[in-house]
Amino acid sequence: MSELVERRTVIAQLRALGVKPSKHRGQNFLINHDVLAQIIAEVEHAAPQAIVEIGPGLGTVTRELAKLRARVIAIEVDHRLAARLQEEFAAVENVMIVEEDFLKLDLARLGPGAFSIVGNIPYRLTSPILAKLVAERERITEALLLTQAEVAEKIMHSPGPRGSALGVFINSYAAVEIIQSVPRTAFYPVPQVDSALWRMKFLAQPRFTADTTAFFTVVRTVYGKRRKMLRRALRDIVPADRAAEILVRAGIDPTRRGETLTIPELDRLAHAIVDQLPRE
Repeated sequence: MSELVERRTVIAQLRALGVKPSKHRGQNFLINHDVLAQIIAEVEHAAPQAIVEIGPGLGTVTRELAKLRARVIAIEVDHRLAARLQEEFAAVENVMIVEEDFLKLDLARLGPGAFSIVGNIPYRLTSPILAKLVAERERITEALLLTQAEVAEKIMHSPGPRGSALGVFINSYAAVEIIQSVPRTAFYPVPQVDSALWRMKFLAQPRFTADTTAFFTVVRTVYGKRRKMLRRALRDIVPADRAAEILVRAGIDPTRRGETLTIPELDRLAHAIVDQLPRE
């Protein structure tokens, strides 16, 4: 397994490159053998033909992915790190280093076929990166991600009192599984929170059938006022005197709280709201 999971090696490499880990870019480098081994085992079991790695950093995971003989495309936004990786992997036929912001990358540029995503995701960019993965889901089979533990747990427990609107969004398009907890000491520099390694595998069809905008308007509304009774929480998007009627039409008790609704119930509610809108 790569010596780049050794803290002293990571520090030395970064100093040699003149790289001071950036909080803005969420640069926390993996320094845990067991977590690295688990990532590679999970990818190997999935046996993808093509892998897109988000934020390879010093190439700790990239080196091990390259041994699987899948096509590996590593996306690195930091010029100094990208240049180092391009030099290291110049003669490795199955690895391509792309210097670009993943959020601005069009996956169609990377060639045909579907990709498996692997990434240690910067905490502050978790939501936009997850949204991009969902938007590009037709080109992605699954994603194996390291994120803040709290985010992963909320996604895992969505919908529900322990969940979030983001979690409902992800679970509407994918099956989610937390693989293992990852302590903050598994990274250099040590972040202020623990992480989790988890997978989302995209479904053939979303779990809802309502208009997409209507469905997620309902989700954001009920989670924005998650502890209010639904007949009150919905007043931002439907006339106050119609909220209870719409809920009954959807087969939902108006006194329930939004955080208790299942995805099928949220779907029925979105349909009921759209049905009461005036026809043009």
